[in-house]
Amino acid sequence: MQTNSESLTEISRLLDMYISEIQSSELKPLAANIYLTHAKNFVRWIEGEFVPGGRLEKNKAR
Repeated sequence: MQTNSESLTEISRLLDMYISEIQSSELKPLAANIYLTHAKNFVRWIEGEFVPGGRLEKNKAR
């Protein structure tokens, strides 16, 4: 997925706000981790750094 740098900057700013809100919530650690992992993976997907269901490059060499 390709997104312009201005949009990526705004998305990163919003992700930081989301992370702060999750960390200050009363969610249990495992639940908070799930929320954060999925949000970060979504942003990585927007940036072209994540493929859902994909594997890490180092594992592909095996």
